[in-house]
Amino acid sequence: MSFRFGMLKDIIEFVSALLYGVFLPLIHKPPRRVVIYYHNLRRQSMEGFEKQMAYLARKCFAVNASEVITALPNGSKVIVGITFDDGFISFHNNALPILQKYRLPAALFVPTGNLGKRPNWDLQEDCSDADEVIMNKEQVVELDKAGYEILSHTVSHPYLTEIDDIKLQDELERSKQALEQIVGHDIVGISYPYGAYNDKVCKAAKRTGYQIGFCVEPYSVDSSPNSFQIGRFKVSPTDSMLKFKLKLIGAYEIVKYFRRLKRMLFQS
Repeated sequence: MSFRFGMLKDIIEFVSALLYGVFLPLIHKPPRRVVIYYHNLRRQSMEGFEKQMAYLARKCFAVNASEVITALPNGSKVIVGITFDDGFISFHNNALPILQKYRLPAALFVPTGNLGKRPNWDLQEDCSDADEVIMNKEQVVELDKAGYEILSHTVSHPYLTEIDDIKLQDELERSKQALEQIVGHDIVGISYPYGAYNDKVCKAAKRTGYQIGFCVEPYSVDSSPNSFQIGRFKVSPTDSMLKFKLKLIGAYEIVKYFRRLKRMLFQS
């Protein structure tokens, strides 16, 4: 039953995004600014990932995630930040060669408490991330030197909205300091584990010295409330090219309205 519901949900979201995409040029003038994010990248799905990156390299303007707000337009091309949560070694082994082939920048959000280890945070039972390993210090340094952005994903990957103020500050500060010690320069951005954030979390991130914060709410940079609530669209290498294109132009922003409606219905 849940599988059928999931399929129905995906179909509704896809059709809605398709229709919403038609009207986007009337709502938002180009260029659009969006951020996409991946988690693990299995070797068997790299064909789909390469097709996505090849299209993105041809049709979009890829920039560092930390610069997605300020990057100057390149004609009418969509400005895209490519991000990867959790710093999994599958990025290093599978995604990196493809990104290098197409000369695309990317940002990695790294949880410093698990470098070189398997994730020990809360995972769903069927989540394939449990088989992953987070990159070690040497690989983080290698990527930084190669020009890829290394950004924070806290220390222990907690729900930041569910921990006390002291623990919150510790997670934000220690992850920033640890990464700065590894790469030798300032760490400017963070993504909130599980997408869990609120005003307190955003203010703490700003106070700690971060300049930009990323969540997992499906809205474009243009629609993001501020620089510490930058929305991102979840992408999978198994997405069809049409679905991928709709996410790149921000059409899946329509999903946020479904979520708001769901919250209103359940609250009432």
